[in-house]
Amino acid sequence: MNEEKMSTPRDLYYLQKGMVNPRQDGGYWQAQTVKAILRNEVYIGHTVQNKTGNISYKVHKQVGKPEAEWIRVEGTHEPLISMEVWELVRTIEQQNARSRTQANGETALFAGLLYCMDCGSTMRHHGDYHKCKDGTPVRSTYESYLCNRYCCGGKDICTAHTMNQKVLIQVVLTDIRMKAKQARNDPSGLIEQIQTQRRASSAEQMKQTRLLLTAIEKRLAELSRLTQAIYEDKVMGRIPEAVCVQLMNRYEAERADKLEQRAHLSGELEAYQQETDDVQQWMKLIREYAKLEELDRPTLLRLIKRIEVGEKKVEDGCTVRDIKIHYNFVGYIEA
Repeated sequence: MNEEKMSTPRDLYYLQKGMVNPRQDGGYWQAQTVKAILRNEVYIGHTVQNKTGNISYKVHKQVGKPEAEWIRVEGTHEPLISMEVWELVRTIEQQNARSRTQANGETALFAGLLYCMDCGSTMRHHGDYHKCKDGTPVRSTYESYLCNRYCCGGKDICTAHTMNQKVLIQVVLTDIRMKAKQARNDPSGLIEQIQTQRRASSAEQMKQTRLLLTAIEKRLAELSRLTQAIYEDKVMGRIPEAVCVQLMNRYEAERADKLEQRAHLSGELEAYQQETDDVQQWMKLIREYAKLEELDRPTLLRLIKRIEVGEKKVEDGCTVRDIKIHYNFVGYIEA
């Protein structure tokens, strides 16, 4: 934005007033201003109200309200930020929230993305640092990641799974380029591979989900009939009122439980049906990286959900290890 010399909010404010910016600090966007925009739902077309309120009718001091009390109306105006950018910012914030900064204040390249394939723990960044004469920490050229459970509990808990960062960068770069070229040269083949892989892992689960939904719908209909029958029996004097109340409460509790189950299972089916759109979105995204030369953190967070690192092992006299890269939208794709 600075390179394109976009007007800042302060510049526009004084321009609309027909005044000159008295602080003489216009023309330069601050990171905090951009962060505020990227965290404000107004810029994705939503209107959010009731975010603040008075402490009481006597004390008029404004305080922030819990998010649960906000009033949110979506799609009230034209968005200025795409949902892709909005969701990417949320992902970056979540990843940075659970990652530690290094001695020089920076976040490690793979922080929050690496997991031990054997125990499921996150992997801890390790780098050598020394200080300059002025006290500034300087990072050495060697960086690696180790299983966090091993670091905390030793070899009785898990093994080190030591992963050199330079080696990992090359592995990830190679995989991204390969997937990007395949998405360009043979998109139908890659889509079929992803869908086949997904069907194998989730088809049976979705079948069971549909059967459960059918059973729940049948039971909900039965509960409606039972409730109506009990009410009629009470009116006709066939059963005591106390028995009627007891049965009504039992049926209502079961109905509420079934409705909750139905909502949950319906959400799972919708997510399953969303897979086709997810694959198409990922195909469009990955094509851009066929000639990726350098790996940075924003690119990693945009493309990758998690990376699982296995321990080294010897096969046929060669040292090998498994590394599984799970991409956003589509998950792990077998080579």
